[in-house]
Amino acid sequence: MNILWLQWRDIKHPWSGGAEVYMHQICKRLAQKGHKIHAITSWHPKLKHKETIDGYTIQRIGNHDNYILHIPKILKTYKNWANIIIEDTSKIPLLTPILRPNKTPPVVAIVHHLNRDIYLQELPIHKAIIAYMLETIMPKLYTTLPNTHLIAVSNSTKQELIKLGAKPQKIHIVPNAIDHNPHNPNTIEHKAPQPTILWFSRYKKYKQPHHAITAFLLASKQIPNAKLIIAGKGTETLREIAKKLKLKNIEILGEVNEKTKAELMQQAWALIYTSKKEGYGLTVLEANAHGTPAIGYNVPGLRDSIRHMETGILVPYGNIKAIAKAMIMLTEDQELWRRLAENALNWAKQFDWDKSAEKFEKILSRALLREP
Repeated sequence: MNILWLQWRDIKHPWSGGAEVYMHQICKRLAQKGHKIHAITSWHPKLKHKETIDGYTIQRIGNHDNYILHIPKILKTYKNWANIIIEDTSKIPLLTPILRPNKTPPVVAIVHHLNRDIYLQELPIHKAIIAYMLETIMPKLYTTLPNTHLIAVSNSTKQELIKLGAKPQKIHIVPNAIDHNPHNPNTIEHKAPQPTILWFSRYKKYKQPHHAITAFLLASKQIPNAKLIIAGKGTETLREIAKKLKLKNIEILGEVNEKTKAELMQQAWALIYTSKKEGYGLTVLEANAHGTPAIGYNVPGLRDSIRHMETGILVPYGNIKAIAKAMIMLTEDQELWRRLAENALNWAKQFDWDKSAEKFEKILSRALLREP
């Protein structure tokens, strides 16, 4: 297959996150199977304009603000080369089913989660309105036009798409997964000697790290020896706030490398996830692979990755006191913690990028054959 993959960012972009990990893990496995992949993403001053990563080619054009304006030209350039077009919709839909010069190449669009209730929080008002409108029409449009399919990463995302008019039979689920080699998912031991809670994510307003801090401050009244570690791209911006408030037992690391990330997850007693919503919550699986249960809000995505009272604890959205209570439960009830940790370890073993890539490839093959 000649695959044209369109995505705002790639794995090396400074702002990359879960969607870019998904892209990279699938692309490199498809490349290993002999498929030719040209991924076109936005350029960043720290990156090359073109390079090959793990067998697939990345070309970077424009910048993050004007990337979408280049889509018509890209589609025209590759119209005689691409057998199939992959569109990642994780920022805003690129409208490739409409813009492709002819309707022959199937379009398979990946939807991690819908951002309609997040755009107004993260974008300037004019951009938010445009993005909201495009994402609202996308599910029905992309499953009505010929030779189009949707891939959702979770059942929560699939249900959201259906509510917006997508045809269920044209939605396929290919879950997030983890690369088991570096995670060593064989033990729940090697935890920090003091109760340690980890918040790990790229900083975004809708990720709500302040909920984690507030919950920790409430919980620390009962577990004064507990520690909260906050890490991930952009979280260094919280250091000044923590300094002004003179927050104790809270360490803010900012961006860390993969080795440090793995060490943090191995040492943590629990991962806390305070997002407003997620596509799935890949970090939950990564933590689970280290025998670390997760505490999160019962919202789309997290209710897929966290199995309540089996691999972690779900609490009502926005209930910070419930987050604090869950922290206390997992640090004081060792029998409960051990059961959740062992279950989390076994849960993570079910998710493997090789399996996800194999399922992804089958969907592409069916799309080429015009199968539903």
